[in-house]
Amino acid sequence: MDPLERVKAYKDTSYFLMLAADQRGHEVFYLNAVDLALDHDRVMASLQRLHVNDDVDNPFAVEPARWQALDEMDVVWIRTDPPVDRSYIYATLLLDLLPKRVRVVNRPSTIRDWNEKLAALRYPDWTPRTIVSRDSGRIRTFTEKFSRVTIKPIDGHGGSGIIFVTAADSDFDLKISEATRRGRHWVIVQEYLEAAHDGDKRILLLDGQPLGAILRLHADGVELNNLDQGGTAVASSLTDQDRAICQALGEDLRAHGVVFAGIDVIGGMLIEVNITSPTGLQEMTRFDGRSYHKEIIASLE
Repeated sequence: MDPLERVKAYKDTSYFLMLAADQRGHEVFYLNAVDLALDHDRVMASLQRLHVNDDVDNPFAVEPARWQALDEMDVVWIRTDPPVDRSYIYATLLLDLLPKRVRVVNRPSTIRDWNEKLAALRYPDWTPRTIVSRDSGRIRTFTEKFSRVTIKPIDGHGGSGIIFVTAADSDFDLKISEATRRGRHWVIVQEYLEAAHDGDKRILLLDGQPLGAILRLHADGVELNNLDQGGTAVASSLTDQDRAICQALGEDLRAHGVVFAGIDVIGGMLIEVNITSPTGLQEMTRFDGRSYHKEIIASLE
């Protein structure tokens, strides 16, 4: 996962999962992907044993690092935040070399293969109308079919790089040029959903089954509902449409080794499938009064 000093324990899902593991009697170790290595046929890393405190102001007591083989672990959980860049991909390739007795969550090859935005398009019956292109002419033709579209970079995360445009915008060509980096970068262009004004729903799934949901609402004067963009989370529940979407994904998630996932739904339409480091677990646990974090760890025992 990312550096411990960047963990915001009051809301961080990784911290919450580590806390549950510690409370259930498991040894918890931390490593940064930059410390991964291969010693001939063994995946090695600089590991730090953590004692996880139920105290957001003092979340960790950290032991000195030691060089250790990862095949001595029962579970290795990848929780590094996107983007899934070249370094991230190499880390997943190294983790692929762990013996099968070590469970890696989520499966490294799936993290490589399932871009979190493109993965939703595996289920076209449940997504808004979409094209993926870097050609300004095709993007304009698509945009003209709708009153407004959402454009986002394929490798974006946390709401970064998302813009909203109409075909009538006087600076349309400039916006497309900047978004595609002058035609060198693919973008996702999607029919704008008016339901976004009412928030977007994050649904967390365990082994392909929905655990629950939160609704993310945008801050005043901001269109994006992402928590990283100033949005707030409120309690939510699953609709029949939400459950149908989860059912459409469930078997695929299990078959591809995705133990823990977070999907984003707006107006009953699937937007993203998050499998690197899904968030929202602390908020959902508080709203529902249910120890989801301990249930997730128990499922791995």
